[in-house]
Amino acid sequence: MNPDRRLDEYAARQYGAFSLSQARDVGFTRAMIETRRDNGAWIRLAPSVYVMASAPPKWERQMAAALLSRPGSIVAGSSAAHLHEFPRFGQGRPVIMVEESVNARSPLAKVIRSRHFDEVATVRKRGFVVTSEPETILTVARSTSTDNLERVVDEVLARESSEIEDLGKLVSSRPGTPGLARLRPIVEERLPDTYQPPTIELERLLYLLVEHPGIPPATRQMPFAFQRVNATVDLFIPVWRLIVEGDGRRWHTRKADQERDNLRDNEAVAHGYAVLRFTWPMLTRSSDRCLDTLLRTGRVRTAS
Repeated sequence: MNPDRRLDEYAARQYGAFSLSQARDVGFTRAMIETRRDNGAWIRLAPSVYVMASAPPKWERQMAAALLSRPGSIVAGSSAAHLHEFPRFGQGRPVIMVEESVNARSPLAKVIRSRHFDEVATVRKRGFVVTSEPETILTVARSTSTDNLERVVDEVLARESSEIEDLGKLVSSRPGTPGLARLRPIVEERLPDTYQPPTIELERLLYLLVEHPGIPPATRQMPFAFQRVNATVDLFIPVWRLIVEGDGRRWHTRKADQERDNLRDNEAVAHGYAVLRFTWPMLTRSSDRCLDTLLRTGRVRTAS
């Protein structure tokens, strides 16, 4: 088989990309390489990395070329998140992971160096070696917002492609990993043995929240008779027509009750009320943020 045909087999598996060493392995001489580069048949993207001019300039081609720029690397970070179809992760600049001792520079990608590289679990996605879902979540924790990180974890758990216990073990085994402080509470809240606070303690935190001087008087344990459902809400602020609920249930219980909660919230909205829900982790770890949300909602309700 001639060198061109043999190289085509490499390039076909790599979205049109190939390395200089692969070209040499199939029989290309220096003169043959220079000829194809000079006549435009090959395009040089980086030192020792080329693509076939006939290959469409798609993201996959750039991803394959980025991997070839650092032999032994794997797809990671936001690129792995995109391949796993995590919410709000587009194609973007390729992200790859290498061993901690490897040069972290590549003209084609952002490079993550990992001292745990040999332990990182991988899967294959669209022909690429990619960090597994739990590994990918851990990696993107360093760069994405807390809200989006929580959204990603819930998406993965909802589609049952990974188990929360696996993510919990990973979090426990990687101390010092960037983003771990943001990810750990999200994971811990969703573990089966998560602490469930007493109702009286949850209510105490919720009532403290509405003692702020910028919040109008609130009624505790207010009963409502909606058209399709009756409910007693934790707090009701009449001036703002705002219902405020505290939720101390374990994540699994909360997910199981979600349809019922949605029905009640929808009925409240249909009757002209707004609803805010604050979980135990939100009230204990980010009470200032809860208060800010409450005050901003009140301003909007007053303006309307």
